[in-house]
Amino acid sequence: MLDWLAAFSPEHRQRVTHHEAGHFLVAHILDIPIADYTLTAWEAMRQGQAGRGGVQFDDRVLAAQLERGTMSAQSLDRYCTVWMAGIAAETLVYDNAEGGGDDRQQLRTVLSQLSPPIRDPQQRERWATLQATTLLATHRSAYDALVEAMSQRLPVAECCAIVNKHRGNSTSS
Repeated sequence: MLDWLAAFSPEHRQRVTHHEAGHFLVAHILDIPIADYTLTAWEAMRQGQAGRGGVQFDDRVLAAQLERGTMSAQSLDRYCTVWMAGIAAETLVYDNAEGGGDDRQQLRTVLSQLSPPIRDPQQRERWATLQATTLLATHRSAYDALVEAMSQRLPVAECCAIVNKHRGNSTSS
């Protein structure tokens, strides 16, 4: 019940937006196509998606690679970085991350499906979190503008245009 009530607090909604904007920005920078995003379970349900809100990627390439049990090093690095970007964003803004359990689980599941499996998944997770943090800090003005755009529920194409507009700006905001 408390989790349900917390979801309605402005602070929680803002934290979720920051988390999801981290995924969105890093995916966009790493050329992983973004299909859509939702910020609440209700929005996700209205769009016919199960579970909670989040950023949905066009991950057909990833699915095909996982089906074969192999993944290019570049794809692995990119997706791991995107999965850890929500945690990195929360930590950057709030000095801690409350969300991200599902993101960590998704990363660990993928790493375990590879042939051969990754030997030290925690090290890969730390590396990906550092990479995501670096991208978010480098593109801080784009990130801040994206948080505002997502708070207004702007469409994906508009969010991408806002990121592109601000991407050349440096870390200070």
